[in-house]
Amino acid sequence: MAEDEVEVPGFGLLPHCSFGSSPDIEERLAALVIVGRKRATVWDGREENPTAPGKRWAVMARGRVVAVMETVAVGRRRFCDIDADFAALEGEGDGSLAFWRQAHEEYFTPTGAFDPEMWLWWEEFRLVAVIDSALAAAAPAHVAAEEAEARAALAARG
Repeated sequence: MAEDEVEVPGFGLLPHCSFGSSPDIEERLAALVIVGRKRATVWDGREENPTAPGKRWAVMARGRVVAVMETVAVGRRRFCDIDADFAALEGEGDGSLAFWRQAHEEYFTPTGAFDPEMWLWWEEFRLVAVIDSALAAAAPAHVAAEEAEARAALAARG
């Protein structure tokens, strides 16, 4: 998450955030936010916590504002203590805890941060507004692709 601000029509200046580690993943995860499937996220617990309940954020994908979200709750929890309910709120892949663990281990390992006992910041949020109607129209295809990739990833891992 970042504190830089962008102008959002109807909302003024808002801090912005994006999800994922590449432009394709940013767009996919932003689409999941738009359809209401992704309502939570985590980040490395060693970083600062830039949010609090009630704070609004411009959700970015490929350098453009696609939605506005608002933090509902935020806290810290160890990786190993993330449960199935939170994994479902995060809404990635097939929404399962098994997928959540695999995807997040893969995300944090290249940074050298991964440890099953590592601290994470967690955030629950709600969608306030959809800004990018084209991404909203493409969102069902992103959801289908996300689910298909999750099935393949989990099958490959055994």
